[in-house]
Amino acid sequence: MVDINRQWRLKRHPEPGEVVSADLFAFESGAIPKPDDGQVLVRTLALGTSPAQRSYISLGRSMHEKVKLGDVMRGRGVGVVIESRHPDYKPGDIMSASLGWQDYSVQTPSVHAQRILNIGKVAQPVKPYSLHLGVLGSAGATGYFGLLDVGEAKPGDTVVVSAAAGGIGSIVGQIARNIGCRVIGIAGSDEKCRWVVDALKFDAAINYKTENVDARLGELCPDGMNVYFDNVGGDILDAALDHLALHARIVVCGFISVEQAVGPAPGPKNYGNLVRRRARMEGFFVLDYVERFDESEAKMRAWYDAGKLDPCEDIDHGLELMPETLASLFKGTNRGIKLNRVAPDP
Repeated sequence: MVDINRQWRLKRHPEPGEVVSADLFAFESGAIPKPDDGQVLVRTLALGTSPAQRSYISLGRSMHEKVKLGDVMRGRGVGVVIESRHPDYKPGDIMSASLGWQDYSVQTPSVHAQRILNIGKVAQPVKPYSLHLGVLGSAGATGYFGLLDVGEAKPGDTVVVSAAAGGIGSIVGQIARNIGCRVIGIAGSDEKCRWVVDALKFDAAINYKTENVDARLGELCPDGMNVYFDNVGGDILDAALDHLALHARIVVCGFISVEQAVGPAPGPKNYGNLVRRRARMEGFFVLDYVERFDESEAKMRAWYDAGKLDPCEDIDHGLELMPETLASLFKGTNRGIKLNRVAPDP
């Protein structure tokens, strides 16, 4: 065990349109904290990423609690309990929680934290433990409940997913394929389009940077799409709204294309089709489903064990790279679930 606790602390807020970088943070070292009664000391093994993390540090409106200047950058991780002063935890237990961008953290497990924030012990840990940040964790739950509960996808549906080569998009496409849907992905390079078709078995893919998305959707969805899983917003959402089947469902999961927009973000012009096609457009937040996470994890685990679910991990190694790990989501350089491996699994 290293005898220092490295931490990334917020130094300044990003300017509008500024890409996340190490310049926003201070990389510091300090003493390893000590747990009090009812607490545990956790060694970070891996950290996940989400586009929402930029909203943690920006000055704009957000449904997420803000990180204050000088505080450790918040981020979900999986770790191992090193020391426990909690009766239900012992050294060696694997824990999923908001560990922050640091080597060690003190956590206070509780029923409230488990049920509301999905913070607690991993009941049946699977190696690599990073899976519990991805397909067996909140990312998997996002895809599962977003597609099946909000999107009400069913066998035979045509499902279109944007940011298809990203962490959530790659999961959604595989779930849709596994339940018998026709799956079309939208991604930002020929390489990513080939990957989702060849490796993840999507039926087709559209490169939004080189192809006319509106025209290609017309070709690939002549009868319209039944489900559109939106991770990007903006012009791609507008194109999708022009190709809805009757009673289509639009699942609003994210809007990364406008996350760093300067000035008014492009909004949908084709929303009138929601009326004409009697469609439904609904946003959701995965923590609203936390009491059903056992359901999603069991199903995702069954698909994973059967070889029907690629975990799609794209891993950087080293806490010192964490700002760049997050920045890759906004630069479009990630493929699959972007993670940072901080320490090896025990």
